[in-house]
Amino acid sequence: MASENWPSLKAARTRAKTLVNKFDLKPPVDVKALLLARAQVEYVDWSHECDAVTVLGEELPRVFVRSGLHPLRERFTLAHELAHIELAWHSGTVDCSVDSDSIGSEFSVAAASGMQEREANEFASRFLVPDRWLSPLVSAMTSIDRDSMQLVLDQLATAEISAQAGLIALSRHLFPGHAFFVDESFAISRGTAWPGIPPLDICEIERYLERAVAVEEFAHQGRTVYWALTVPSRDRSEEEEHAFLDARTPNQVLVSSCSRVFGEEHAKTKAMSINGVVGGMTRNIELHWHENAIISVVWQRIQDNSELQEILTDHEFPLYLHKRARVIVERRAERAAG
Repeated sequence: MASENWPSLKAARTRAKTLVNKFDLKPPVDVKALLLARAQVEYVDWSHECDAVTVLGEELPRVFVRSGLHPLRERFTLAHELAHIELAWHSGTVDCSVDSDSIGSEFSVAAASGMQEREANEFASRFLVPDRWLSPLVSAMTSIDRDSMQLVLDQLATAEISAQAGLIALSRHLFPGHAFFVDESFAISRGTAWPGIPPLDICEIERYLERAVAVEEFAHQGRTVYWALTVPSRDRSEEEEHAFLDARTPNQVLVSSCSRVFGEEHAKTKAMSINGVVGGMTRNIELHWHENAIISVVWQRIQDNSELQEILTDHEFPLYLHKRARVIVERRAERAAG
């Protein structure tokens, strides 16, 4: 999969965000009206596999759309064609087969007929499901459970895009440990274990679900969705009380733990590595981390690190996690308020 940090993908995201802000767009976005304002649009019957053709380079671009597309697929296709027009470096005549019913092909470089297609998909996703609309919905989830996820999916359905395309958008706003499966495809939050190369077979999906901490089934946009939570929640009641009473800083607690586990000569180095894991996992400020999420995800990540996992045996390491998680959440709250 293409790097999320490729400059052209960043530029596509920025252009979508600019238009969302300019027109104050909220789902369901009237993408047809916006495309008609920018291009000549004609619906045609053809036997070709492509869903649309956009002819650029003319004073008024021309867009030909295959008749009879599923309404949700048509909406994504129109947004995809709008992207070719709005992304100034796109040129020529572009044939598009926009499979918004397949997560793998929709966001895979191998399935796209060039980087322009990947950029157009990125634009369409951010345009139809604006980050500024979806982010508050996710941040309002005070706990990650079936009821809260159902509420988010109900809201996501109002964007009127396919189940898979919506779940891809949703996964961008969830912390590591979330995987969604629809038929042979999937969407995962960043930092989550990779299920395989789509299309997945039923055995691959079943093995992944069997290893998950929890699995829920939903009906969403007429499709069956399986949601796998791969990072365990941790009981934090006892550590929470200790964290309030203990006057040491998080790093002081961590260095003390590292001294016992790794020896004093390696304590500071190991502490730096562990702090680096925490910082790396929580660097994305768009993700609305709560304390339990930070604790669970970091615990899982360190458990998978052979050089650091021994720290989990120390009785004070959970205390460090609670103190550090609280500091992160409080600092972000202060920045948001300021």
